[in-house]
Amino acid sequence: MTAEAYPNGRTAIASLLLLLLLSISAHAQGAPGVLFLTGTEQHIDLQPWVEYQQTARKVTYQQLLNSKAVWTAGSNRGDMNFGYTRDAVWLKLSLSSSSSRDTLWHLHFPYSSLNRVDIYQQNHAVKTSGAIVPLHQRDLAHRDPAFSLRLAPGEQTTLYIRTQSEGSLTLTSQLWSGAAFASFSVNSTALLALYCGMLLALALYNLLLYTVLRERSYLLYVCFVLSFGLGALAFTGLGARYIWPDIGTWGGRLLPLGLCLAATIGTLFTCSFLNTRQHMPGWHRLLCALMLASLILTLASLFLPVHWVILSMSLLGMIGAPLTLICILLAVRYRVPGGRIFLTAWACMIIGVVLLSLRNFGVIPSNLVTTYAMHVGSALEMLLLSFALAARFNTLKKQKEETQANLVKTLKTHEQELELKVQERTEELQIANVRLKAMAMQDPLTGLANRSALDMHMTHVLRRSQQRHTPLAVMLIDLDGFKQINDQLGHETGDQVLRTIADRLRSIARESDFVARLGGDEFVLVAEDIGTPEQAHTLAERFLDRLSLTIDMDTQSVAVGASIGISMTRSAELDMAQMLRQADMAMYNRKRSGRGGVSFYAQEQFSNQLA
Repeated sequence: MTAEAYPNGRTAIASLLLLLLLSISAHAQGAPGVLFLTGTEQHIDLQPWVEYQQTARKVTYQQLLNSKAVWTAGSNRGDMNFGYTRDAVWLKLSLSSSSSRDTLWHLHFPYSSLNRVDIYQQNHAVKTSGAIVPLHQRDLAHRDPAFSLRLAPGEQTTLYIRTQSEGSLTLTSQLWSGAAFASFSVNSTALLALYCGMLLALALYNLLLYTVLRERSYLLYVCFVLSFGLGALAFTGLGARYIWPDIGTWGGRLLPLGLCLAATIGTLFTCSFLNTRQHMPGWHRLLCALMLASLILTLASLFLPVHWVILSMSLLGMIGAPLTLICILLAVRYRVPGGRIFLTAWACMIIGVVLLSLRNFGVIPSNLVTTYAMHVGSALEMLLLSFALAARFNTLKKQKEETQANLVKTLKTHEQELELKVQERTEELQIANVRLKAMAMQDPLTGLANRSALDMHMTHVLRRSQQRHTPLAVMLIDLDGFKQINDQLGHETGDQVLRTIADRLRSIARESDFVARLGGDEFVLVAEDIGTPEQAHTLAERFLDRLSLTIDMDTQSVAVGASIGISMTRSAELDMAQMLRQADMAMYNRKRSGRGGVSFYAQEQFSNQLA
């Protein structure tokens, strides 16, 4: 088949193409028509139905009507966000009611930070609302700029809406029926109140923790949440609606004040939480610079034009947020306690801040996600930061416990080492004391017991002699001719002779005998269990025989004799001094005879037997 066979068909196709082109042309011109309302609508997005015109702020309503400026259809824009502009933006909306009864409508701008919105309508008074307008002067006592419109059956009207703001001029607008708007207001206000209540609860909870733990990071967190809460109250309009309804133009400053203060304290909290001064000194200085800039903006928000403060705040947020995120990433890499949760928390907040800043500059469209991105991000951030504080506290507590355990272990080790050293030193001291005691009881030249050791020994042997009723003999040995050897051959030779004599005495003495040197060339032997004087005499003769042997020196040989005096007793009345005197007397009696030998103390029975 061919097209010629169907001439009517070709005409129909051409007509459809022409209508399509006309439709595209009309859409390109963007001329909206009248919005007809039947009274059954619940919610209408007004961007396709409004026209806008951007003028200087000083342009009045009458000047606008008299001007020949061209209106632009809102449908030609991706959204109704005009960014940071110092101009006023006018909106024109034509409405017509096809309802058979009076209908109540509410015009709503869901951006609480709009400073001022005025509606002009023929033969009607000007209606006003906005963040800097006291609540009692607003057309509706609502947290957002909102207006009530009542249309009679068949009524058609045109609204001229003047808007201005020191911040981002976002003119998303909606038309609600009375019942639908009331339900929306209740639900949205409840959600925002829940959000602000959550911030308050977190602040109070962590304030309680601070009072208990006295951890500085908890106090900074509380201050951060409260300052951010101030900005959130201003941003959501809840503050102007319920807390500062008649604050007027100051209502426009509370938003930058709260957010700049939150940025200042939040940066300080980051430095404290991550201990950047210790772990990342370079980044710590950078964060301090950001904190200083935020503090300057906080003070500037009280005096300088709000427009420039908000613009600077957004720029600082776009710069500082990624830098803070990088710093936190490095903290995670360095295994800072709580760093991972802190990273997740700030990532949520940073994403929200960046999205809101990009929306305010008109880079991305304004919608539900971008408008409330900071609300959602901040809510998640506050919750996660609270968890991060708890995790950090637990980690630090665990590290502290481990440190204390290691310290205790180290102290125990040191204590054990100290005890070991003390024990070793005590043993050394004991050994030294034994040595000192031995030295105190020992003659340094011959190694025999000295006078002190003799005194101690005699005390014990006299007691034993009394208890056992056994005789006790004390022999005083004095060398003959030793003075001549000492004078003629020298003291060294004399000392060697004394050592040799001492060795010979030790070798002859019985195991139970006690040999001591009194001094000079005098020696004492205490012999226990001597039954008769004959046994004592025999032992003394053995000493004489051995002592009389020649002593070989390096160049010559010498010989010495000895005189021995003996005192024997079973009486406990005698003491060592008496026995030594008796032995000494016997020894000198022997020396006076002119030759060496053995002599007993002057007891005639002994003397007769030994004559």
